[in-house]
Amino acid sequence: MKRFGILIGILFFMINTRTSAQQLSLKPLSFLGLGTNLGGAYYYNGGGFELGYQQDVWKGRVIGGLEYRMVSWGNQVGINLGYNMPFWTKGQWRASVSGQTQFSWALFHQKSLLVWGIECVPEIEWHSNKAFFVSLGVGVRYTNCPAYQNYGDISKLIDLPIKIGVGFYLNNKKRQQ
Repeated sequence: MKRFGILIGILFFMINTRTSAQQLSLKPLSFLGLGTNLGGAYYYNGGGFELGYQQDVWKGRVIGGLEYRMVSWGNQVGINLGYNMPFWTKGQWRASVSGQTQFSWALFHQKSLLVWGIECVPEIEWHSNKAFFVSLGVGVRYTNCPAYQNYGDISKLIDLPIKIGVGFYLNNKKRQQ
C-alpha cells in the first residue's frame, strides 16, 4: 500500500495548474469477458475504478492513472500509462482512441502477483462550456498473470472494457480548441 501512496504523490506532484491542458477523470469500469487461455467464452469479468490524469502532448494526450479492479482471479491494483490520439473534433465533441499498458498486482495471496495488460479503447467525449467533460469508451484488453498458473487454470484474459468517465480541467478553464 505504501507503493501506491508514493505513486499518487508523484502523480499529483506533476500537476501544474497554470495550463488548461491537464485533466483529471474518474471512470467506473465494467469488463465483459470474451476468452481465456482455456478458450473462448462470454462472461462477466468484474468491474472497477480508474483515476486518470491526462496531459496534452503533440496532437493527443499522454494518459496515466491508477486502477482498482475486481477480476475473475481476485482483486488487483495497478498503474496505467498510454497515449490518446483524437481522430475527430467538432465543437464540444471529441472522438479518439487510447492505447494503454497496465502493470498491476493481484492482491489475493500473501505475496502479490504481477499482472500486465494492454488495451485499445475508442472513446467519445463531450466537453462543457465550463471546466468538465464526460466520456464513454468500449474497447479490448488483454491481461496476463503468468504466476497464477501455480494457483489455477486461467492466467490470461481477453475483455471488453466499458468506461464511463467524468473529468475536469485543473485550472477551471474550458478546453482549448
